[in-house]
Amino acid sequence: MDRKIFTETSPHTTRTYADEVLCTALDIGESLLECGAEIQRVEDTIQRICFSYGADHVEVFAITAMITASVRMPDGDYASQMRRVYGSSNDFRKLEDLNALSRTVCKEPPSIETVQKRIHEIRYPEKQKPWTVYFGALIATSAFAIFFGGNWKDAVASGLIGLLMQILGTTLLSQTGPFAKTLVSSFVGGLLAELAVFMIPGMNVDKIMIATIMLLIPGGAFCNSLRDLFSGDTFAGSARLVQSILLALTIASGFSIAILLFGGVV
Repeated sequence: MDRKIFTETSPHTTRTYADEVLCTALDIGESLLECGAEIQRVEDTIQRICFSYGADHVEVFAITAMITASVRMPDGDYASQMRRVYGSSNDFRKLEDLNALSRTVCKEPPSIETVQKRIHEIRYPEKQKPWTVYFGALIATSAFAIFFGGNWKDAVASGLIGLLMQILGTTLLSQTGPFAKTLVSSFVGGLLAELAVFMIPGMNVDKIMIATIMLLIPGGAFCNSLRDLFSGDTFAGSARLVQSILLALTIASGFSIAILLFGGVV
């Protein structure tokens, strides 16, 4: 593969082949981490991509909030970069697309420009219509109410509350931090559940609350934290585990405040 110097817009800055390879690998690794991938997958993907483009030696260290990596080419060309990751979510569609792109790169590496273009397409897809997310929240919470033993009234109430919680989370609370967003959403969910049972007889507040809680539970992050711990990534696994526990406590606090306002479970 041809080696060349990549010139940036500034005439005083140049980027070597090693810089471009590492930058591309980190773009994929950063995107994987933002989509909720486990640490071992992120580190392994970055290493494999760098080796696919001819790297002689690769070092990668990743935690939930940062990735640091360095690469050395056979001709001595060396690069080291760091990425700060500010948040993550469970976006399995992006995760699947990124995994497919990684396999393609490792099997038969395309040009750096082609990979960068594909990364941009995956990270910034066409904007999803809001109603699909709202409809998913409504169906999910309704189904959970039935699954946990509720009746049709519980299912309807859970669906409507889940819908309102999702709208609140994607509009008024979209720019709020994860803990504040979770606290407010859980409080609103608990408050609406108590009001529904207070106004309409024949409903079970516990079933409604359990169903709506499922929208907020950090199950994916908790499972990934255990997987990281079992894989030997103690630091990253511990950080994710602590974050998951704190989010769970935040959820409990929000619902507890709503229950206390009504003097206990109706």
